[in-house]
Amino acid sequence: MTKPAATPHRCVVCGSGDAVTIWSVARTPMHAVRPTGMTDAASGFGQLDIVACSVCGHLSNRAFDTDAADELYGALVLTNEPVSPGMIAAVDETAALIMRHLKQDPAVLEVGGGGGALSLALARRSARVDLVEPSRALRPERFAGTGVTLHRAMFPVPALAGRRFDAVVCRQVIEHVPEPAPFLAALRVSLADDGIAYLELPSADDILRRHSIVDFHYPHVHYYRRAEMEWLLARAGFAVAEVFDIKQGHDVGFLLRAAEPQAREVPASSEMSSEGLLAALAERRARAARRLAAIDGPIALYGANAYAQALLGLYQESTPFAAVFDDTASYAGRCVYGPAGEIAIEPPRGERLAGMAAIVIAAYLHDAEIARKISAMGYRGPVYTLRAADPDSPGLIASLFDP
Repeated sequence: MTKPAATPHRCVVCGSGDAVTIWSVARTPMHAVRPTGMTDAASGFGQLDIVACSVCGHLSNRAFDTDAADELYGALVLTNEPVSPGMIAAVDETAALIMRHLKQDPAVLEVGGGGGALSLALARRSARVDLVEPSRALRPERFAGTGVTLHRAMFPVPALAGRRFDAVVCRQVIEHVPEPAPFLAALRVSLADDGIAYLELPSADDILRRHSIVDFHYPHVHYYRRAEMEWLLARAGFAVAEVFDIKQGHDVGFLLRAAEPQAREVPASSEMSSEGLLAALAERRARAARRLAAIDGPIALYGANAYAQALLGLYQESTPFAAVFDDTASYAGRCVYGPAGEIAIEPPRGERLAGMAAIVIAAYLHDAEIARKISAMGYRGPVYTLRAADPDSPGLIASLFDP
């Protein structure tokens, strides 16, 4: 692994400027999905220099280009739309969890709502939902007559200044924000004194436990352990009312109430040393490379998502992936891409699946559901998942990272 040149760094948790590289990829896709045939095929790449703070252990991408953040998050393709029964059910469960704690006909703010699935679910139970989302792929007409008002912008939004909401919802966003303290402060200002907030994010505790290398992808600037996020929330004026493990611990959700800001001791570093973590991640990288090299014939990915994005940045130059399948209808005419070029996204069809020597499920949070689907479509070849199994709880599908 080639170490990138050191760049100025300040830990957003403890303020230290000292950090150690534990994972790096010199040229990785910045987007999980993009339109096919981009005129400048050389663009759209960034660098991963994942560092561990030498004082508190917080993980972040030191090479993230903050100047390009607005362009990155205003991308022309909506991703992570719920398309499977499991994904749709998860959105409805989250909406129900939030609404259980609210008064009748609440005013709701969702920040970074992607395609708006959760906002639409909340609007069925709310007086009004304001959705703040910067993606240029999202159109106001999608929300006509639904009770959802779209603000296509980065948060905070001047049009909402001074308004306070009964619920403030922010899912899978804080990890994208270069400076979390002012962002969390803006969320707190938007929350009514008797309101609730719901914050959800990927768990760095889970990444560290499973050594999941595909969970390091370009749009994520920070990787928070639970203790770190609780520390930041307390400083911003949030009290943690309840904590939820989501997707078998892959994500963590916080139900929050308004409180006075509190100063706390900076969380202790993780148990594993930076040197030990670097070695464990490098072994994962080599193990998957050997597994891919041993497959004789065309390999397909199932799931055009951030995990496929990470995999292509790692292995596309050595592994000629032949196809990418995805169930998202809006991905027609779109592609995934990596250092070796584009791969058009296509819906799964039995005859195409049958021509593959192996299928790697990139949408690993739904791997069991996808494995059943492709089996029902007649595929009988080997199936691997990008889920890096917890050492204490082996997965049912062979992992690309298994020994």
